[in-house]
Parts: sequence; structure tokens; C-alpha cells
Amino acid sequence: MTSVISRRAFALSAAVTAFAGDAFAQARIAGVPRTYRYAQAPGVAADLQSLDLYAAPGQGRPLVVFIHGGGWRIGDKGMGAHGREKAAFFNALGYAYASLNYRLSPNVQHPVHVDDVAAAFAWLHDHGAELGFDANRIYVMGHSAGAHLAALVATDARRLAKYGKPLSILKGVILLDGAGYDVTLQAPAVIARGGFLGEMYSGAFGTDPAVWRDASPTLHVARGQGASQGIPPFLIVHASRPDSTRQSLQLAQALRSAGVDARIFEARGYTHAQVNRRIGEPGEAITGEIEAALRRWGA
Repeated sequence: MTSVISRRAFALSAAVTAFAGDAFAQARIAGVPRTYRYAQAPGVAADLQSLDLYAAPGQGRPLVVFIHGGGWRIGDKGMGAHGREKAAFFNALGYAYASLNYRLSPNVQHPVHVDDVAAAFAWLHDHGAELGFDANRIYVMGHSAGAHLAALVATDARRLAKYGKPLSILKGVILLDGAGYDVTLQAPAVIARGGFLGEMYSGAFGTDPAVWRDASPTLHVARGQGASQGIPPFLIVHASRPDSTRQSLQLAQALRSAGVDARIFEARGYTHAQVNRRIGEPGEAITGEIEAALRRWGA
């Protein structure tokens, strides 16, 4: 999230994401998903560690998995632009689609969010055959805070290794307008200013610089070690916001320096919410970039 977004704008963005507000969205609704619990931490509500799976007709389809945003503290897999609307679009292209929940701040802090995400991917990889998708073709997409978590699970091998999986189970990563790929650049100033955004960052990552470093995908990319680490290729989409532009370019540079295919697409004229919300609209530019990336990656 950017440091210039106000509480009001952030809430409005969440509201726009939550509801189908245009004819296109209403026209593209998938069927009822199957819901699965991917982990069972003691005392945690089942929904917070669950995912919805929307399967395309036929067996052995590639799988696109979506991680919702919301500043690591709000959001849900069932919201329209996270769930049924995107599922309808990807299912029509022949992909299975899943949207997952994870535990939220301030009740938890890093690394709980990304550990939940890793647990979900490990569970999906274990159950692909019985659920009807190809476990060897899993792709991750995230928006905003979800983009941060997608980048982190795909660059910090420890997260999946905790569940016995290598980074190589992820075949491609699509990031939608994240601004927290290097938390050490965002957290100090934002937390010092206080207010809603300060609470958001301190609630998710605390105030320890060591934790900020641990939570930063950009800092987990080692020069020249992309292939050996198994880091998958990236498509990094950002709106014309200063924070997301800077952080996206820095992450892309780190990935490229490590030998990873990382491509940038600037969504000029899009708002933070529209970068996610408009995917699938006829002739929409981000959609074309995503489809091309998935084909390039063998989906």
C-alpha cells in the first residue's frame, strides 16, 4: 500500500473491490466453489485458513491461485474481484482457479500471513490430482498486500520448505500493484507518521527492522542465484503511483540480476483498485499481459 492513500481512499478501494459494480462484472460470474480448509491451526476460525476452488471443465487444467489484498488486515477470498468474477474469466480460458484466505493483522504479524499462504500452496500441490488440476502447473497472482505475499512466498524458499516443498512448485508469479516488496523502505516513514497506514504496517510487521528485512521479497533475491533457488518468472504490474512504481522496479531489477525473467507493465491511468478489478474486460491491457505471461510460462 502506498503512503499517500488515506483511510477514506483505502476503505473506498476495498468497497469497490468487494462488490460487482458494473455490467461486465455481473455478466461474468462463476458457479459455486468448493471450499477446503488447507490448515488447522489451534483456535483459528476455519475460514481464515481455507480456500475456494473453481474448477474448469476437464481434468489436468493449470491452476491460477489468487491472494487478496487489504493491507494484511482486511479482505476475503469470496469478494467478487477475488473470487467468482476472476474465476469465471480464468475458467473460460481453461484454467482452474482458487482464491485463498489467510490470518489477518493485527491479530497476527509476519510471518503468519505468508506461512498460511505457503501452507495453502503445499496443500494444493498435494491434492491436484484428486481436485482435477495439474499440480505441476500452479501459478500465483496477488493484489496489493496479496502481491507482497505472492512475491514473498516465491522468493523466500524457507516458506514452502516448512511444508516440504521447493519454490519450483510455483511456475509463475503475477503481481498487481504492490508497494511493500521492500518493507524496510516503507515501514520506517509510514510508522513514524502514525495514523491508519502507520497502524497497518506496525500491525502487520511490528517495529523491528530485522522483521522488516525478513518480510521483504526484494531482499530475499540473491544476485545470480535465481535459477538455483528455483525462483519462478514474474510479471509485475503497477499503477502510476510513486511507491508501487519504485518498489516494482527495484524488485524487477533484483530478480533480473539473479537471472530470473521479470517483466514490468505500467498500468497508466488505472487506480490501485482498477489494476485488479478490470482484469478480464474486453480489450483490457493488463489482461493481455497476463494471458501472454501464462502462455510464455507453459500454462
